[in-house]
Amino acid sequence: MKHILSLIIIGVAGFKIAQSFINPENATAFLGMDMNVWGYRIIWASAAVISGFSIMRGRNKDANK
Repeated sequence: MKHILSLIIIGVAGFKIAQSFINPENATAFLGMDMNVWGYRIIWASAAVISGFSIMRGRNKDANK
């Protein structure tokens, strides 16, 4: 229950990355700016990786108690 936000971020990031491959465009809107689609994918992938590490770190702390 503690990692709900991280799981939501990972799910949304996975959806956004998959959607960018299914509907390819040269530029995508992110926070009101047009940016390269690869930069968009990197931002969402980074968010997913950081959230995943957050979950892993939390599990390791719980396991060590």
